[in-house]
Amino acid sequence: MDDKITHRPGERILLWFLLAFSLFILIQAIMLPNLKDLSSPGAFPIFIISIMIFSVLRILWKNRRHHSAFKINEEFGKAIPLVFPRNVAAYTGILILYIFLLYPLHFWVSSYLFLVGSFLFLKGAKIFRAIFIATGMLVAIYLLFQYLFRVILW
Repeated sequence: MDDKITHRPGERILLWFLLAFSLFILIQAIMLPNLKDLSSPGAFPIFIISIMIFSVLRILWKNRRHHSAFKINEEFGKAIPLVFPRNVAAYTGILILYIFLLYPLHFWVSSYLFLVGSFLFLKGAKIFRAIFIATGMLVAIYLLFQYLFRVILW
């Protein structure tokens, strides 16, 4: 075993998360109706998820000594700023705000505010350019759905 393996913060946490997620998906695939033979709808997901579960278990087993040297709370402390930096957390907040404002303000107003706010936060445009681009995008969406897809948006 190579003793020069570099340990990245959050690596073990991610592996355990992937294992839990894979087990959840496996259970969901097993619960699909009509799971009788290899041509049934759940056979391929079960096969792929089984490979994923065995792969994660192998990586966890292979690196068990290396991971045991780190305490889990220390790993969380180092992983959070690396995996979830402040700008990502702030933009996640903007997305959640958009979701919550979607119902009371409806699609057009909340989407316009979201687009302008996103351009400004991500420094993709100055205020007037952000307003212009957001307006153009919403006009394009309206025209696309109204005339091409024939969806009534009002």
